[in-house]
Amino acid sequence: MRATLFGRRSHDRGVSDLLAFTLTFSIIITGIALVSLGGLGAFDAIQQGATTDVAETSMVGFAETTDDHIKGDAPRRTTSMKLQGHGLSLQSSTLNVTVDGRSTNISTGALIRETDSGTGIVYTSGAVYRVQREGLVVSRKPSLRCSSDSVYLSVLSLDGQTDFSSSGRVTIETTLRNKTLISPQAGHSPSATTVSINVSETAYPDAWHRLFEQELSNWSSHSEPHTYQCTGISRAVVHNTTVDVRTIT
Repeated sequence: MRATLFGRRSHDRGVSDLLAFTLTFSIIITGIALVSLGGLGAFDAIQQGATTDVAETSMVGFAETTDDHIKGDAPRRTTSMKLQGHGLSLQSSTLNVTVDGRSTNISTGALIRETDSGTGIVYTSGAVYRVQREGLVVSRKPSLRCSSDSVYLSVLSLDGQTDFSSSGRVTIETTLRNKTLISPQAGHSPSATTVSINVSETAYPDAWHRLFEQELSNWSSHSEPHTYQCTGISRAVVHNTTVDVRTIT
């Protein structure tokens, strides 16, 4: 009788130990799986963020390179970047500049690098924007100066055709075509009292809105939508530099 009870208890203890081991092992495996899945998701997010940062840096580099056409009259410049499967396109974008009632449309173009995550890194007329689902970020400001007595606008226009994607390295070549003095007109004084900029026909009006509201505080909102103005000045100068864009793969 005692032997039977002892055997039964030993058997029950063995079953309990087996169940405990199985349960513990299952918990460990489940924990590893959850950590692995969470870790992979976090790794993917970190990798996408790093890729977007690299894309943004490359577009800021392009902006700084093209500035040589404005500041130093450079006839030709090249920028190399690895697209990592991203798309690159040149889209239409137009700024409207009005100096004391005289209005001029300047076709600036917008070079857009589209990442795998759907984030767009946009270069247009010296400015660089990061456009993503979470919102807009101004990565680089353009040369749109509004001071207490004067306005100076240096607008760069891109002309050409670019629409492709690549996993390798590409070279973007910009060639100076011409430089134009928009205002004042030849033979006229640069005197002016009000300058306004309308961004409604740009590729990303909301990005320009963020720029003026947060980075260019000297410009004030106009009653007309997507329009900003600089008033109370005595002179204004508006330059436009046009470059041809060619992509070499």
